[in-house]
Amino acid sequence: MATGPMSSSELKGSARLGTYLKQLRTGYGFSLRKVEEKARLAGGEIDNSQLSRYEKGRCYPSFDKLRVLAGIFNVSIQSFSDIVDLEEYEQLRPDAESFADLMVVGNEETALGNYARAYAAFQKGVEVAEAGLEMDVAHEQVGLHSTRIARGRYGLARALLKLGKISLAESELRNILKIGDGVESEILIKTLLQLANAHAELGDRFLARLEAEKCLLVAREAGDDHSVAYSLHSLGRIAYEDNDFQGSLSYFRDSLILYDEVNDTSGSLMMKVLIGASHTALGRFKVGGKLIQEALRSARQAGLRRLCALALSKLMEAEFAQKNYQRAKAYIREVDALAGSEVEEDRYIDLLFNSAFYLWQIARGEGNPIQEKIAFGRLKYLRSSLERTTPEVERFDAHIGQRKTYENLVS
Repeated sequence: MATGPMSSSELKGSARLGTYLKQLRTGYGFSLRKVEEKARLAGGEIDNSQLSRYEKGRCYPSFDKLRVLAGIFNVSIQSFSDIVDLEEYEQLRPDAESFADLMVVGNEETALGNYARAYAAFQKGVEVAEAGLEMDVAHEQVGLHSTRIARGRYGLARALLKLGKISLAESELRNILKIGDGVESEILIKTLLQLANAHAELGDRFLARLEAEKCLLVAREAGDDHSVAYSLHSLGRIAYEDNDFQGSLSYFRDSLILYDEVNDTSGSLMMKVLIGASHTALGRFKVGGKLIQEALRSARQAGLRRLCALALSKLMEAEFAQKNYQRAKAYIREVDALAGSEVEEDRYIDLLFNSAFYLWQIARGEGNPIQEKIAFGRLKYLRSSLERTTPEVERFDAHIGQRKTYENLVS
């Protein structure tokens, strides 16, 4: 959702945004009056009664006030828009009522790539767990409730990362760390790993690598093979995005062995796609393409839509690298058919952006100014909804920056 000034019809307030603002304020230990003081120091005017109304969902802050609040709480303005977007997922809440059943639904939807539905299930699970904690007035099962809250929030954070709402995911992960002793070691390791992934998504791959390496050591000491596999997976992804394809190949291979051992089919298929992609990035198109095709067939049989779209995207990139533009465009059509959806929350914006980026590159290579302009317009539209950073995003942003510099020089 692009951030901008709200119309009068949009100023009716948001209960979810209000809850988020209150969580941010109390997380910093600020009173309403303290936020008012900080707003004034930042050159804004937000009195404590206004903030109270925002937190109760009675009215919506103006864009200028959101900008000031974002500065006070050190979050992106986009995160406020994302919070409002999440209200649309309320209709996706499952019928399941027990915490255990909601976790099963959330994990199943995550595996299938239905991240909005996964989010709705995990959100309901967190609410059930928090209600249980509130009802436990004798504090007899605080540990159980805290564990459940941590598990639910971890699922929420994973879904938010997949939905591209990185800042909100990072906030959920930090909420897990605040629980303290109530977090199981497995969830703690995976929470730290997801923080590494969040930092990688935001483009800080140096910090992400340090965090993933630390998680790898902790997971190995704990004998947690699944977390070891995930740590290696994260390190491979970071190496891949840093163009260290030999390094990514090594990490992905080691991760595949462990994913196989713990019977994580989705993880194993993901590694096969990324091993193949590492081979094609090294110019080994035949061996890499074969591995990706094999994983694609298995992913289709398992109904893993996201994984299928990713595999097709990697095949497209391989064809583009060989200047087989017609084949690349054929794969792009397949990617867009899977990544796109009439239902907005079911779209994979990152893969749609990737497709548009390579269509733009193909049009430039073929000297087709009309298609280049169309693809460029689509990229600008998709970029406004994309918080994550990839090599393609970085290249597009650099082009936009150079273009603005040129326009300023000639104006």
